[in-house]
Amino acid sequence: MVIQDYYEILQVSPDADSDTISAAYRRLRDQYDPEKLRGAAKELVELAQQRLAVIEEAHAILSDPQKRAQYDAQRLAASPAEEVLDYRPLPPAQRAERPRNFNPRPKLAQPLSTDQIAGPTVTVIAILAVALTAVISGLIITGGGRAPIAAAPTATASMMDALETMIARAREFAEQNENDAQAWVDYANLLYDSVQIVREQAPDSLLYQQRLPRWIEAAKAYERVLELDPENAVARGDLGASRCFYGAGSGDQTFVIEGLKDLEAAVAARPEDTRLLLNLGLCLSSVQPPRTEEAIEVWKRIVALAPSGSPIAVEAQRLIDQARK
Repeated sequence: MVIQDYYEILQVSPDADSDTISAAYRRLRDQYDPEKLRGAAKELVELAQQRLAVIEEAHAILSDPQKRAQYDAQRLAASPAEEVLDYRPLPPAQRAERPRNFNPRPKLAQPLSTDQIAGPTVTVIAILAVALTAVISGLIITGGGRAPIAAAPTATASMMDALETMIARAREFAEQNENDAQAWVDYANLLYDSVQIVREQAPDSLLYQQRLPRWIEAAKAYERVLELDPENAVARGDLGASRCFYGAGSGDQTFVIEGLKDLEAAVAARPEDTRLLLNLGLCLSSVQPPRTEEAIEVWKRIVALAPSGSPIAVEAQRLIDQARK
């Protein structure tokens, strides 16, 4: 017997407590409120209503202890071990494109025991370390007026909430230690990763448009890094990528041009840094008109520099092939 995975619908782990379930329900109910689509195509409104109905159903079951216990028993009996989703954090994006064969929905041979799930951290340093392994994404994301985009990789609501908490605490830590360049790097990287995963999975989505301003927040944090450490080429490259991705997403070429200058300067300082080269090529392809041939040459350098078959070499070759179509 196949039953709906209410935990997946609410984006929470099967061991989530009632507060986490309530918070996830409120967030999703607001996200799929049909009133927000007033004036949109009828199909979009209907999709939102359908999704909201499923969310309401999931919450009705999981918020009632007795119904939840009965559901858990049915779910366990209906799901073979190989069908259990792995709810642990996905590997970090680390401010880079994921290879296209990346599996965002891994499964476990056996269900996770409680001691396999990481508990909350209590220090800022630990929070920053865990943050680099946390990944966020949307639920079923739709572009403005377009057909629904396939579901992006699922992260639990608790992970998403935890990442936002990490960002807030990293910002607070950086502001309290305003002359600590590494504190600003950590904060900027968290902002970068929190929007990068959405850009790489659903660049045309409504969620990505909502998150676009975060590129500017990241850029400002990287600017602070460079005030403290002017020779930090990696930070300059990430500043450039943040500006460029914001400009490409918002249609403002001023940011694309500024970002391109920063990336070119970063690559000049670190000519064999393949991640900087990848972003330089992406920025060149975002200029209007696109500087496609220059981007291809940059990506060819990655293929020559990176180990054959490595994720970044595979991604560079994919971008080359895509640009030549």
